[in-house]
Amino acid sequence: MSGIKRNPVRRKNTVAVSGYDATQLAGESVDFDVAEATFIRNCKIRNLTGDTITYYRDVLSMLKRMVAVQGVERPIDVTHDTIHDCVLAKREEGVVDATVDKYLRGWRAYFNFMAAEGYVTTNPFDRVEKIKSERRIIETFSKTQLRSLLEAPKKNTFTGYRNYVLMLTFLDTMIRVSEAEGILIPNINWRERKIKVYGKGRKERYVPFQKTLERHLKEYIEIRGYLDHDFLFVNIDNTPMKTRTMQESIQEYGIAAGIKGVRVSPHTFRHTGAKMFVMDEGDPLSLQKILGHATLDMVRTYVSLFASDISTKHDRHSPLENLYVD
Repeated sequence: MSGIKRNPVRRKNTVAVSGYDATQLAGESVDFDVAEATFIRNCKIRNLTGDTITYYRDVLSMLKRMVAVQGVERPIDVTHDTIHDCVLAKREEGVVDATVDKYLRGWRAYFNFMAAEGYVTTNPFDRVEKIKSERRIIETFSKTQLRSLLEAPKKNTFTGYRNYVLMLTFLDTMIRVSEAEGILIPNINWRERKIKVYGKGRKERYVPFQKTLERHLKEYIEIRGYLDHDFLFVNIDNTPMKTRTMQESIQEYGIAAGIKGVRVSPHTFRHTGAKMFVMDEGDPLSLQKILGHATLDMVRTYVSLFASDISTKHDRHSPLENLYVD
């Protein structure tokens, strides 16, 4: 139509058509290493976290090895059957569905990018459904186990008292170990009793804490003293305490306390705190915000898994049974 000015549309400079000679295809179409480098570059442009980029590198390295076993050497040749064979191979290795699903999420993001950029003619994940994982019991500490763990550190030493306060922090705030590693003293709001933490995807949120933890945090900070950085938890040489050290310290206390039948880790403190919150009739929306979950799905899992315990509460708080009780 005359008189109508149209904006030019830039064509993708990629030819990825089935049947073309490989020399006419983009490097990303025929070389897994080139494709990964381009995908990771895009992740960096999108400002994804270092942990997320490491995750993508790991799952893509595994994908390259697994498809090679099937004789697939080019990204453009990966089909939904290729992915299905990878899933079956992992299951035969005894890998649980939740872990397989973790791999699939990374592979799906990669091929979504490849399809959007025109490096593959069809997206194999258009015909790969999400795995329905088996619901597994979430292991938590009993109150007896919690007391044993909290009694394990030698509180008359700096590291012992620090680890004691660290475990109290995990239980009361239900934060992730990576979030504990990043706590800065200026981000503790003493008046409102809440701590600003940085969760997955660099999303910040405030988590509340109560009087008992407040008292111990203040005492620990006084012992910690003034340093040239603001990280809350530090080593004996005053460097920031890292995730691995936190995990190993808590594992050692689990051995010392003779804890059996449950994994002794920071994440188990998180699960235990969530269970106790649900058991004490805390509302799901508040728990979701404290945990930093994007949806209520995990909170619903907590409520569902601990339904038998909630039934005990219902014995005392049944609306019908209490209808005529003043």
